Amino acid sequence: MQPVQLQLAPDGARLTCIIDGSSVELPADAVDALIRDLAAARAQMIPIHPAEPPDDPAQLHHSDNLLWSVKAALDRAAIAFAMQHPGLGWSAMWLSREQVEDLQTSFEFELAKIPAEIPENRS
Repeated sequence: MQPVQLQLAPDGARLTCIIDGSSVELPADAVDALIRDLAAARAQMIPIHPAEPPDDPAQLHHSDNLLWSVKAALDRAAIAFAMQHPGLGWSAMWLSREQVEDLQTSFEFELAKIPAEIPENRS
């Protein structure tokens, strides 16, 4: 049996969490707070997450229609980069100029591996 069971209300506005027969009903903002608290606790646990993404796609969170935001954070001499995941909400980080330049180089390097145009399927 799964240690935690989750049941979404028919209206999609509440989530019931059941643990060892006890249940609690949470609205979306409480689920968001729980996710943040769980992520903070997980960050303190071992084993730590690896420095590189796993090769197994089943071990990655995937999202389509990614939203992102890029803004200068002048008070930090950095770029505030944020991305939105439909289930996790917005996650933000400050990137130094050096990190942004490394990221740009990484994108360019990987983009060079992808054809500019996909050849037509010739059957």
